[in-house]
Amino acid sequence: MDTAPTVTRIERVDDIPLLLAQLSKMGVASLLDEHCPMHGNWQGLGLGEVVVVWLAYILSEGDHRLNRVQGWAGGLLMTCLLAWILHTV
Repeated sequence: MDTAPTVTRIERVDDIPLLLAQLSKMGVASLLDEHCPMHGNWQGLGLGEVVVVWLAYILSEGDHRLNRVQGWAGGLLMTCLLAWILHTV
């Protein structure tokens, strides 16, 4: 009997859900989207959502460089996905 191997993914969560929840509760993304109109060529996430993730990165890692956020968020894919799902429900 062949069974598929179980894949376990371990992510260090720390303070990220708390930061994302607090930024969501404060309405940072919607305020930015409301007051800072997007350029017509902008695609993907809204400015507010991008800034919320960047702020969470800054507060969690103590590093303000935007070019590091993609790798950081890629390592926390499930955490960010769950936080986004809980935010939209």
